[in-house]
Amino acid sequence: MKTYDFNNFLLKNNIHVFTLDDASRILAKDKHYSAIFLARDKWIKKAIRGIYYTPEASIYEIATSIISPSYVSLISALRFYNLTEQIPNTVYVVSKKQHKGIEVNGTRIEFLKIKPELMYGYAKVDGAFVADPEKAVVDMLYLGRFEEYALEAVESGKLNYEKLKRYAELSGSKKIIKTVKKVSQV
Repeated sequence: MKTYDFNNFLLKNNIHVFTLDDASRILAKDKHYSAIFLARDKWIKKAIRGIYYTPEASIYEIATSIISPSYVSLISALRFYNLTEQIPNTVYVVSKKQHKGIEVNGTRIEFLKIKPELMYGYAKVDGAFVADPEKAVVDMLYLGRFEEYALEAVESGKLNYEKLKRYAELSGSKKIIKTVKKVSQV
């Protein structure tokens, strides 16, 4: 398969982020050949070892492809839904696994570890896994990061308060439940 045909296959099949294993299957070649093929392809970029992306990939798609399962959360999720004016230069990804931060196209991707039982409240949106706004708020309170923006999002009136309260209760944190009840009544 020629580079043009490979890239065209990715475009036609709406594949923006893929692994070396995926490329090997598409090319019907071994991993060694596929790695060399991808390294020579000027259109394809490497995120980290074994994970590649096309120019059509969003930073959110790339970020949630590094670890599975994972999802974009905190202020990055609020920005995704246009619930904050802040434009973070870091994409925050939540996972039950630890991973060191990376940089892709000048954007930092930070991975934050949470308990496996807190992996809820997210869905695939535009090719990336993203926390519901209410879950992003709970994650912010749980991790103690960007709490002022979490409270600002709650006070905006744009969140589903019942869902927010349910997510707070699922967190099992009395502090988060109390904070959510307090700000939801304002």
